[in-house]
Amino acid sequence: MNPNAVQLRAALVGDFDKEVRGGLKDVETALRSSLFDFADDLQSKWRQDVRQSGLANAEKLTKTIRVRRYPNKGLNPAALVFSTFPILQKAFEQSTTIRSKEGFFLPIPNPDVWPSGRVVRSGRRGAPRQSSIAVAEARFGPLRFVYRPGRASLLVAEVRASASRPGTYRKASAASLRTGNGLITVVVFFLVKEARTPRMLRGSVIRARALRDAPGAVDRRFVHYFQTGATQRLLTGPGND
Repeated sequence: MNPNAVQLRAALVGDFDKEVRGGLKDVETALRSSLFDFADDLQSKWRQDVRQSGLANAEKLTKTIRVRRYPNKGLNPAALVFSTFPILQKAFEQSTTIRSKEGFFLPIPNPDVWPSGRVVRSGRRGAPRQSSIAVAEARFGPLRFVYRPGRASLLVAEVRASASRPGTYRKASAASLRTGNGLITVVVFFLVKEARTPRMLRGSVIRARALRDAPGAVDRRFVHYFQTGATQRLLTGPGND
């Protein structure tokens, strides 16, 4: 028998169409794995930046960095890494200047009065949104303006301190307001013309680097996943072991 014919016959052992389908499936699997792995890595780096930022509730804010994976069909997978709180991201990535929409001054909540650092609004869904001042007056009573030249002005309230919960305050009764008995003055808001947020987040830098590095990083991951996850070939070509 012709030796060449024996070699050709041996090389064609197996189902050619099945091998092609298996090879294509391996390529698709490796491509999805490499792309999703890169997206997970980007999410991890972005979350770590938020975690180390020093922002209040930074650990909770890390959960706003999400990833969505789209396997799709064939050689067309996709992944999206995004923030569900883009306003906050932009403010602390670009050092944004904030001005009041409710008047000449921007009210900054006093953290001694508002432990969360913000005015918590409550009410029925769909009801008109109350201003920070309206929420504060509903809780503490009328606010009094205190002007301080060259310094932040104040909005203060005459309130009663809670005897059972130190550091918390409640609205004074009409009788207390008349007599002044048991009243203390607390600063509810500091008033400034504008505030500038510091640059505490590097998300824009992380995203830019990911965009720059994506082709090479995904390609390296693809080679790794394809070499370690592909099924054994029955049909081999030149240069393959």
